[in-house]
Amino acid sequence: MLTYGGREATSAERTACLDFVSHFSQRQETLQLAEAAVLETDSFGRVMVFLRVLHEDGLEEPLLIIFKEIHPDGGYLAGPKSILRARAASFYAGIEHHKTRNSWECPPDAEPHFDL
Repeated sequence: MLTYGGREATSAERTACLDFVSHFSQRQETLQLAEAAVLETDSFGRVMVFLRVLHEDGLEEPLLIIFKEIHPDGGYLAGPKSILRARAASFYAGIEHHKTRNSWECPPDAEPHFDL
């Protein structure tokens, strides 16, 4: 059973997640995914994933990642604010905050036009 619902990540999505998270680890070869669940996708192809990363020492780290896109071969695009440590006490508030940080449901090429 998935911790926060959603659906089990596909092989390509798991590959993207593991590769992305490995860039933040000193021991990439020891990382494992205890859980990878796709929580939501938006109209523009962004994908929100909840991960439970299992480290070599047995520590589990819950993370939220928003990818701009994930390719069938496991390749992906992710922005500088794509990762957020999830906290159980504020998980749903964290989702909303993370969506805002990653322009959820906004066109990728959107630019604000302010009338002066």
